[in-house]
Amino acid sequence: ATAWPGVSHRRNHAFSSYLGSRSHALRPARQSLVCQAQSSATPVRKTLPIFPLNVVALPAATVPLVIFEARYRVLFNTLLAGESGVEEGLVQKDSPWCGTKRFGMCYVDEGGRLAAIGTTLEIVDHAHIQDGRIFVTTKGRERYKIVDIVKEKPILLCEVEVLEEDQNESDEVSSLAREVADMLRNTIKLNVKMNNIKATDDQLEPEELGELGPRELSYWVASFFGDVKQLQQNLLEEDSNLKRLQKEKEVLSETVKYYSAAAALKGALSGGASSGADPDTPEEKK
Repeated sequence: ATAWPGVSHRRNHAFSSYLGSRSHALRPARQSLVCQAQSSATPVRKTLPIFPLNVVALPAATVPLVIFEARYRVLFNTLLAGESGVEEGLVQKDSPWCGTKRFGMCYVDEGGRLAAIGTTLEIVDHAHIQDGRIFVTTKGRERYKIVDIVKEKPILLCEVEVLEEDQNESDEVSSLAREVADMLRNTIKLNVKMNNIKATDDQLEPEELGELGPRELSYWVASFFGDVKQLQQNLLEEDSNLKRLQKEKEVLSETVKYYSAAAALKGALSGGASSGADPDTPEEKK
């Protein structure tokens, strides 16, 4: 489901965890957003077409989308210019984004408020369907903050400032990242066991757990918390790798406890039921 017409989001996560949280960067979608630079370095600014959607896109994470509304079909055919299957009649060849495969995504809550912090996505795979829909797979590349809204129709265009990333990957951060990765493994396995889900080896042991560095891993892990988008947005806004991983450890720790307790209870109940004996009925004497 989506709160923004013209697109939908296809979820394929192994689990989602619930933990209440608040987001402090949600603004009215039609309000101009002006943010101060947080770094003494010259910030990188650019104009991006923005996808306002009730999905939190994160760096290093995969976001699959289905594009079906006319204005977004024009945008995505333009972004995919030069690729196979593109509807040439919809390509805006004079667009500065023609063939770039890159666009921005910002979370929009149920009240229509637009988050100031979003993620640049790059299209890594696509498929055109005969009815005109486009299935795209995107990967999060970098965070940005909206500086100003340039144009609202037919699509949202914003001036954005690329956010600097924390370079701290010290022994403490790396050790915590490994701990969080192990907790996510356990959570996935417990969820699969609890819900009798058929899972492949790749789903039980995603390659990202062994390939991503601490910063990228912290963003990727956050993509599993899709049931609490405000929590995801807070993790996206967090500038510190250490603090982001600490919060994820807290969430996963509670999730593992919940699944472990639920699995134990389920096992106890199943054991009692499988015995086939009524505890109030004495055994027949032979």
